[in-house]
Amino acid sequence: MRHLLLGLCLVVPACGPDAPDASGKPNVLVITIDSLRADHVGCYGYDRATTPHLDALAAEGVRFDDAYTHAPFTAPSHASLLTSLNIKTHGVHAWAEALSDTAHNLAERLGPVGYRTGAFYNHPGLVTSNITRGFDHVSERTFEEAERTADDFLAWVDAGLAEDADQPFATWLHMWDVHRPYGYRDWTPEFFAERVERDSLTLAYEETTFGAPEPPTTVAFGRTEAHYNLNPERLNAIRSGRTTEKLRTDLEYIVDRYDGGVLAADAGLGLILDGLRERGLLDDTLVVVTSDHGEALLERPACLFTHDPFLYQETLRVPLVVRFPDAEHAGTVVDALVRHVDVVPTIHEVTDVRLQGDEQGRSLVELLSGADAAPRLLLAETKTRSAKETSAKVPKGEEGWLEERVALTDGKWKVIFDATARTWQFYDLEADPDEQTNLASSLAHVERVKEWRELLEAYRLKWPVAGDTTAVMASDTESLLGQTGYL
Repeated sequence: MRHLLLGLCLVVPACGPDAPDASGKPNVLVITIDSLRADHVGCYGYDRATTPHLDALAAEGVRFDDAYTHAPFTAPSHASLLTSLNIKTHGVHAWAEALSDTAHNLAERLGPVGYRTGAFYNHPGLVTSNITRGFDHVSERTFEEAERTADDFLAWVDAGLAEDADQPFATWLHMWDVHRPYGYRDWTPEFFAERVERDSLTLAYEETTFGAPEPPTTVAFGRTEAHYNLNPERLNAIRSGRTTEKLRTDLEYIVDRYDGGVLAADAGLGLILDGLRERGLLDDTLVVVTSDHGEALLERPACLFTHDPFLYQETLRVPLVVRFPDAEHAGTVVDALVRHVDVVPTIHEVTDVRLQGDEQGRSLVELLSGADAAPRLLLAETKTRSAKETSAKVPKGEEGWLEERVALTDGKWKVIFDATARTWQFYDLEADPDEQTNLASSLAHVERVKEWRELLEAYRLKWPVAGDTTAVMASDTESLLGQTGYL
């Protein structure tokens, strides 16, 4: 496969007699695996061996069983994770928006107190969002394998050890292996033998090769985002001349390929963890592994394979595994609802670095003491300029959004407001975890629905609004995102 390498390296070393000294503090490593939904992870109950390394990490750490992202979309979700701010406050709703000047990311929090900071990521759209602002070292390996990112990260760690073995690092590392196009990473046919013979499968619709030309005998993978946006319009065309059973088999095969990406990303995670262990650094490191969002896989007839337009459980509920230094709290499972905005306050507490004061989350450590903690609410948002359920798009140069939605949940009840259609949804997640029965018009829940609609509005108004965060996207970034179907 042809690899795209867009390298950015910014080095701003602390120096001089008054340079801050973080010696003795733990390292911090935040890993995000793009598009990984929680229920396709072994330690979250998946029956396939997709994540042996993440499962082993959970055994040495804490698994947060009901963890959520704030957006089913890469840029805003990462911004919330790295700043502890809800989307309306950090200002990154879409690709052409940049992190608010008043938001403080991981580098801006730990760099000034003496940490060596690094960001390693694989998604081209994150360039414009500016969430890597302030990092000493930035490495972008667009669409490359987790193995290359792991090697890059460990080489950077080694360089830091050679320069000052006592200076801790604070790193965000992102993997793209699970993301569409599903299955373009290396995986073995044996992993899928139970479901389908891949060499004899003819897909229900044409696919084009992603990356370098492949041998004719190799199954190609859909290149663009649009390829996977199987809405009713496209499905009706695909069904022509196909048997229902054949279409079902083909769609299941696409899910198989998604699992292949999970397996590939987990292998990269294993390289990183083994590398830290071999260097004697793992027990001196706070390791956080999560995902920016999940993925809809056949659950929603409106669009079978997607993430960004939906605020359902399959796109918002993500894995969150935290290995504390010295494997403290090993094997603990927390059932309470937690959010990405809670990660940064946790980092501050573990590193004993004073909070900035603008955080909108709470440390996860309070949930490990056994004491009752106040319940947390998850606010999630999404808005795009092209509808996945139809072929509708906002014309270039015009204002407006499509699929603009906001949701609030406490882990039991969830309310969703569709601002485009002006409709409401309300779900009992305990009785209906797959969100198939909309209770918004239920006579039995009239008062509860009213209460949650008012709560959603009050909670949204609670947080400050970012100023103008509009950003100018570089032409090469815009071209790349256009080629892959994002724009």
